[in-house]
Amino acid sequence: MKSTLLKGGWIVTMNARRDHYRGDVLMRGGIIVAVGKSLNAGQGTEVISADDCFVIPGLIQAHTHLVQTLFRGMADDMELLDWLKERIWPFESAHDENSIRASAQIGLLEMQMLGTTSILDMGTVRLHEVVFAEAERSGMRYWGGNCLMDKKSHSGPLYRPTRETLAYCEKLIREWHRKTPLLQYAISPRFAISCSQTILKAAAKLQKKHDLVLHTHASENRGEVQLVRKLTGMDNIKYLQKLGCLTPQTVIAHGIHMNASELKALLQTQTGICHCPSSNLKLASGVAKIHSYRQRGLKVALGADGAPCNNMLDPFVEMRLAALLQKPHAGPTSLPAREAFELATLQGAQVLGAQDSIGSIEPGKRADIVVVSRSHPSVATVEDPYSALVYSCSGRDVRDVWIDGKGIVRDGVHQVYNSKDVITNARRELKRLSERLT
Repeated sequence: MKSTLLKGGWIVTMNARRDHYRGDVLMRGGIIVAVGKSLNAGQGTEVISADDCFVIPGLIQAHTHLVQTLFRGMADDMELLDWLKERIWPFESAHDENSIRASAQIGLLEMQMLGTTSILDMGTVRLHEVVFAEAERSGMRYWGGNCLMDKKSHSGPLYRPTRETLAYCEKLIREWHRKTPLLQYAISPRFAISCSQTILKAAAKLQKKHDLVLHTHASENRGEVQLVRKLTGMDNIKYLQKLGCLTPQTVIAHGIHMNASELKALLQTQTGICHCPSSNLKLASGVAKIHSYRQRGLKVALGADGAPCNNMLDPFVEMRLAALLQKPHAGPTSLPAREAFELATLQGAQVLGAQDSIGSIEPGKRADIVVVSRSHPSVATVEDPYSALVYSCSGRDVRDVWIDGKGIVRDGVHQVYNSKDVITNARRELKRLSERLT
């Protein structure tokens, strides 16, 4: 069994004591075997210098849309509901198997090159087996599923009948859920506007039956909140609670516009929030009061959302923005760098229910590890690791990435995908998809 020893890096463990120190990490068989100073390499161990680098837990993004990556730059400067109806839904409906594969490939390539090792991903209404296949090929630790949209009046070209949608969910669960240790199906109703009560209740039952993560958008935009209230007579979060969709394994993407009663419901049900600061700014949706949420005890993760409402999928950018955006509202000490880093590591794992296996560098946990170079002028002189990682670093600084002990990125080169081929194919498939829309 192959062993790898990362030698002499500045290890940011994210263990219970939040230890960080210069030392070594030993990986074997997908597991972190030992963490400490001056570890000995056994015979046949690959020794890799991490000198002048940070060694950090793999970064976790708890809200992504791989099927949208091809649409980057094609839906700029729009408000959420118009953005969906006029751009994103028509683009998604034009996907075929080849374009979805190309979109997933370039998204996975980008995120892994930038230090992301785990994602919670929402697909479109069909062809999600293609996304699962690419996630498996890439080596990403992946939670994801097809999105549910069965309300004909509010789903545009993505409408699918309830029975057909649920049958497809069951098929994907049978074929892909835990097919490998890195793959899990996540039941994914898009949002209350495009889902019937029937399918939301069914989603809650499937979550319980198969022990799934439930992943949905809610309270992202004031217009969305008002429309949900008009359609249901209830506030967004309370409506989801009534239908059984709030549980410790539920992840609410965004959660910006919520009242005290809704926050109480999230706390009572231990539902997690995924904060997407870049997306929230670009769509002018608002600024979630993450510092306040955390003070109340809410679990909060980070995500870049989809490429068309962000234009980059860099987890370091999301950490930085998450920290900075809280300060004008809650003061300069709100969401300090260490807490922002926690959102992308250990708390991201907690939101996904995976804190026992990922999110920190500790013996016995899975070997999801990222090496971050300190060679760039913006970070070279910063000694505090949290300050460096959150305020000075970007995905540009990622040197190496391991997921489950497998080297996915080495010296800045992806070991699974040929970057040039992926980009060439993405351009070709985007052109073909655009032609299908004309």
